[in-house]
Amino acid sequence: MIRALREVEGGLRLLMNVWLRVPALRRAPVRESFLRQVYFTGVTASTGVVLRASGLGALIIAFTMQVLDADTSLAVKILLWVVLREVGPLAAAMVVILRTGTAMSAELAMMRITGQTDALRRMGIESYDYLVVPRVMGVMIATAALTCYIQFLAVLGGMILAPFVIQASFTELYTRFFDLVAPIDFAYSIIKSLMFGFVIALTCCYHGLNPPALTQNGVPQAVTRAVTQSAVAVLTINALFAYLIFGVLFFGLVKAVV
Repeated sequence: MIRALREVEGGLRLLMNVWLRVPALRRAPVRESFLRQVYFTGVTASTGVVLRASGLGALIIAFTMQVLDADTSLAVKILLWVVLREVGPLAAAMVVILRTGTAMSAELAMMRITGQTDALRRMGIESYDYLVVPRVMGVMIATAALTCYIQFLAVLGGMILAPFVIQASFTELYTRFFDLVAPIDFAYSIIKSLMFGFVIALTCCYHGLNPPALTQNGVPQAVTRAVTQSAVAVLTINALFAYLIFGVLFFGLVKAVV
């Protein structure tokens, strides 16, 4: 219990430091670190999700129309609800946690254990400016971009591949989708993905800079804590968003009690 309270206090302190030091991105070294983080988190992860995201949309439409015996309108509506509102942001967040979160927490923990963070401080370089701010902001932007990319591939893949397994044309699916989609769906997913990226990066930076032991064994422990707490935080934020915006929980299957 005491350790949990300390982690909450440390996380809030780190949050305030990041918020106050965002202007440090104007400095060339910090901006370069930010761009490297965006590239690693977003660009390098994009190639690995093409087939998965494309097949996801086709699977959702085929399942709803064949197994649930739904019409085209309902199938597209479920595609909209599942992909744009829920699975797209969550899938991007999981990719970021597993790829970037593990790498970032391990890198910072190793820097902390080997004394590199102390060396930066002795040289007059603030570790928050150079290590934390560019990573947090970069992961935020990259998570939102990766979410849009996964959503686009899933919707497009569903519309292109679904006609091969069900009795529905691409034009019919395309028309129904743009009849049902609303700006709030995109705004909802973007805002949520930004928050996902922020909390993932903040959690991983905190545990990376505060490993449980200043030995080699502290690195895997820091990574485990960072990944676990990031996943819990993402799922909690997702449930809160669903409740506050749409009044439902668990992907819309359960109505929240007012």
